[in-house]
Amino acid sequence: MHRVGYWDWDQDQFPVYHYTGGYPVFAKDKLGHDAKLPEDPCFLLGNYRATVFVHVSGSYEFITGERGWARLNHGGKNKGWNQSIVTMATNQGEEVYALVGGNACEELVTQQTFGIGYANLQYNLNDLKLSKVYAMQPSMDLHNGNPSLLLEVSLTNSGDRPLTITYQEQLLAHYMMMNDQNGAELTGEICYRNKVNVDAERHFVKADICYEPLKLQVLPCDLQESYTHDIAPPSLFMKAIPVSSGSTSVSNRKVERGDLLCAQSTVTLAAGEQRTLQFVIGLTFENDMTSIANQIRDMFEQAKPSGGCLGAYTHLWRQVLPSLVDEPDVELRCEMIWNAYCLEAMATYSQYFGETYIPQGSVYAYHLGENASNRDHLQHCLPLIYTHPQLAKSCLRYAMKHSARDGEIKRQNIGFGYSDPGVYMESDAQLYMFQAVSEYLRVTRDYSFLNERVTYYPVEAGWTDTVLTFLMKHFIYLRDVVGRGRNGLIRMLNSDWSDSFFHPYSPNIYKNFAQSHVNTSMALAIFPPFLRELTQAMAYALDTSNLTSFIQSVSEYHDSVYAAYMKDMEGRTFSPRCYLGEHDEPQLKFGMDTLCIEPQPFLLQVESFPVERKRQLLQEIQLRVLGEEKYGARTREVPLWGNGDGEDGGVWFAHQGPLIVGIASFDREEAVKLMRKLMFHRFAEQYPDYWVGHWTFADSVNSSLSTREGLYSFWVQDAFHPFCAHVHAWQLYCYYRVYKEMA
Repeated sequence: MHRVGYWDWDQDQFPVYHYTGGYPVFAKDKLGHDAKLPEDPCFLLGNYRATVFVHVSGSYEFITGERGWARLNHGGKNKGWNQSIVTMATNQGEEVYALVGGNACEELVTQQTFGIGYANLQYNLNDLKLSKVYAMQPSMDLHNGNPSLLLEVSLTNSGDRPLTITYQEQLLAHYMMMNDQNGAELTGEICYRNKVNVDAERHFVKADICYEPLKLQVLPCDLQESYTHDIAPPSLFMKAIPVSSGSTSVSNRKVERGDLLCAQSTVTLAAGEQRTLQFVIGLTFENDMTSIANQIRDMFEQAKPSGGCLGAYTHLWRQVLPSLVDEPDVELRCEMIWNAYCLEAMATYSQYFGETYIPQGSVYAYHLGENASNRDHLQHCLPLIYTHPQLAKSCLRYAMKHSARDGEIKRQNIGFGYSDPGVYMESDAQLYMFQAVSEYLRVTRDYSFLNERVTYYPVEAGWTDTVLTFLMKHFIYLRDVVGRGRNGLIRMLNSDWSDSFFHPYSPNIYKNFAQSHVNTSMALAIFPPFLRELTQAMAYALDTSNLTSFIQSVSEYHDSVYAAYMKDMEGRTFSPRCYLGEHDEPQLKFGMDTLCIEPQPFLLQVESFPVERKRQLLQEIQLRVLGEEKYGARTREVPLWGNGDGEDGGVWFAHQGPLIVGIASFDREEAVKLMRKLMFHRFAEQYPDYWVGHWTFADSVNSSLSTREGLYSFWVQDAFHPFCAHVHAWQLYCYYRVYKEMA
């Protein structure tokens, strides 16, 4: 058991994490300084229609990503606001307890457990034992789900006299888009206001949220038109279930930040008696009462008794998650079920694209409100090919719908499907598309997918083509727009995997010349399996003449790039990182004498790269960037320009997964060893005081090069959610691809 907590199995034989780390969290880094961990650890509840972060303090954040990333109970940057107040009438008078934040966690909390689809916080209030269980249903159908949270409050009188208890649940209705929380509201550009309706008879209170521009705006006439903000936000509601032999009421109070939605129940408990109060908190884009009533009814019709300690929807989660009953390794079974759960809970339906995808989360979605980048979204779909093929296909279509008609794949969207210009001209999005489509076809054999029609960006224009046509345009864009440099390597433009590689240089100077060994090695790794799948698809394609030409063109391109890359690799035991200059300027050649990890995992995957050279390359990786690390292979043997944090020396999960797959191509045992090294259980052994890493991660963790080893290289100083899909997706994919498929 670690100070932060420990993994266990609940009575439904699902993984559960028992948190014991206290609040607020404080830990020291390896130099004895404040580690600056987010002080209020969080766990994820969610389905395709809503995302909820429940914190150990008792606070939670109700988030929607359906029309743009926004917090419905915004209580400060990256924070939500809610409160639970208990008033207990005794012979000595009234005792009042606030259960969220403050001293409640230190003085009142007795147990905090977080499982599949639920969070359970237990409190000791003298003679009153209280537990709050928040639970969410999974999405049972693609694009659907109930965006509601069931709160069950169990009250037990452990004393020898009657207790009269009033429990009140408070929720702040304050809508804030993530992309506005850094200042748009403060600068007076936009405002979201509530129109609150209290229905005392139905014990129901609802805040209809309205968009109000405060400066000149040209608003879309069509609610499905892409726009920088959401002009059709949802409503937020709270429903209290009436109690027998007691009273129930709802109310609203105007406060500085918005409106306080309140629901309360009063009951009297005899000595030893136990009662359960129930509340539903939800959002809706359909404001008619019939739809909302159906949504609330569904929460109770689908619920099953949980004994007051587990979620009410475990039986539904059982239907959507892999059981892994045949996996004898307890730690592997625990983490892989958890990874599958996190991906399902993060998955989000997009009204604009009409698809469900898995966001990067973390800084992009949950802080900046950006759906970036599509290379990330395409990586996240890889394990779903095994666990949920229909969702995997929707993820593919989501990324594909960012395509312009020339084959460019837009990097991101923000607000309601709006693709902002940004600063990046990515050169690798098409490669990630080929990789994901190839794996989807290989595992599912769903070659008819190539004949399906998909909409170009912007989707409101209505232009469509077949998936096969999209892929051909992606290839032409890679071949002719991204192009190749003087050494025959694929160019970088101003961004390959590393978004910020150019930060010491001007991309305006180098983007026409810069060549990426990462892009080049990735192309050589993915094109042979991609070509095999295209060949298999010949019997299914609508236009075999185009497919034949496509196969021939890709094959010729691959052979030419392979020859150039192998010439560049002459005399080398590992691949360089990139060449920026137009000529052979040595100061603009990176990764020549010191190893950079980015291209190496893909080089290990290249089928025609000799096995003896792969073994030699693995030895170099182990010697230079892996062997001395407690957790994974870092990006740099020696920092290129910084202190070894982040992209200049951190351990990135986008590299670890491909590295495992690459090693497995010639040494499965060594690949599995690395996969196990990257497990949450192993991280907890190495860094027992750092909660970030015990059940989720951001996109990277600092390596031994950093004074903040084992921690995140903070992009923001405000509290943020480390839940990033990278670690969950790559670990689960490697489990199926390497551990199971290659066994």
